[in-house]
Amino acid sequence: MFEEKGNISFLGREFLTWLWYKSEERNGTVHLPGTGDVFVQFQKQIILESGEGEYAETVSCRGFHADLAEGKAALREGKKVREARITLGIGSQEWEFTFKADQFQFQSMKLPKTMPLSEEEQDLEPRLLERISLVEEPVQAMERLFEQFLARRLDAVWIEEELPSLRNWMQT
Repeated sequence: MFEEKGNISFLGREFLTWLWYKSEERNGTVHLPGTGDVFVQFQKQIILESGEGEYAETVSCRGFHADLAEGKAALREGKKVREARITLGIGSQEWEFTFKADQFQFQSMKLPKTMPLSEEEQDLEPRLLERISLVEEPVQAMERLFEQFLARRLDAVWIEEELPSLRNWMQT
């Protein structure tokens, strides 16, 4: 488990699987160095896969009330998370997006609500800059979470602590 050769997409899948585990470890709260605790919740949809091409086996869990038990069963069979719908909360702001692990790609991002445009506002540049900032923030947070994952993954703590805890979580 957690080893494949020739294709680096496994690293993104390991990251997303680890992030799912970390999000449930503290009831949706994940510590992000430099930011503090952020809210991470996997919801509505998660796609797991093992193998590649015509040999790929895929499990899809969808639904508003899905407890993702099928997903954990798929993990126990050796599948890893290929894509998931995630809610990410930082401070008082919240984003929802689909994250595709193989390419570290965001899709269908729902941004936090902003103040409506007033009739007096003629200059749209500040509004555009605000929206750009609202897109950059979750991308940067996911990059930092990935850095945190890599630091743990490349450290001896992975084998000694993290992997046994992750495997234990899969059994619940």
